[in-house]
Amino acid sequence: MSRPLALALGLAALAAAAPAFATPEIANAWMRPAAAGAASADAYADVRADAPLTLVAVRTPVARSVEIVVHDPKDRANPPRVVERLALPAGETRFALKGSVLRLVDLASAVAPGQLVPLAFEFVDASGARIVAETKVQVRGLVAAQPAGR
Repeated sequence: MSRPLALALGLAALAAAAPAFATPEIANAWMRPAAAGAASADAYADVRADAPLTLVAVRTPVARSVEIVVHDPKDRANPPRVVERLALPAGETRFALKGSVLRLVDLASAVAPGQLVPLAFEFVDASGARIVAETKVQVRGLVAAQPAGR
């Protein structure tokens, strides 16, 4: 066998043995409207991944930080808690109303119905490689009415 052919076959075997990994998919992302300066606002999304990942951060330009809040509504003994990292299994993980959420903290600007708010999800895979998946969160719902006399 010629050396170039052996090299090509060796590289092909390595490529076939390496796990195929796609960037996680973020779907159905939404949040309710919130005023600038609001202490917090929750965002919701579905995260789909082909392999187990760890969510290590979520970032947005409209808030000082984003907290990962874990809550199982069926488990009344354990209240919602903020975690630094969240291990996600392969498949789908939901951040949903009345469950685990992404809490935007100290909003720097208002988010109004129809606006698209950027969110960047940062993951680490089993090998330690960092993966970033970006999405736009759709703001939907009604703006809260202002009290009379304001």
